[in-house]
Amino acid sequence: MTSSRRRAAAAALLLAGAAGVAGMATAGCRQIFPQRSEGERIWRARCAKCHGLDASGNTPLYLGKANADLLDDSWVYGNDDESIGTVIRVGVLGEMPPFPMLSDREVGAVVAYLHKLRGEEPGAPR
Repeated sequence: MTSSRRRAAAAALLLAGAAGVAGMATAGCRQIFPQRSEGERIWRARCAKCHGLDASGNTPLYLGKANADLLDDSWVYGNDDESIGTVIRVGVLGEMPPFPMLSDREVGAVVAYLHKLRGEEPGAPR
């Protein structure tokens, strides 16, 4: 075998080994950091800035604004799924932007994730 063929074979082996290591690392990350639900991804992208990652409203932008805290039971527009979905879609003038671009499925996913943050069982009366 010529030296150039040996180098090519060694490079191919190295590349295959690197691909294997990368695959194992990716699989390990999924176990350590499970994939986020659709609702959590949307929450983090669109809601957490004002309501916080935990829905407490404890953010620099909304600190002290009671309506930003979604963990309490003081909801101006209702805490049933339909009311929450409406607020997500149309917003609250001067307080919360509307998100009409979200599909029904996405709004439902956010509502379900919010209930999870509140420690509520899905479908339980509120």
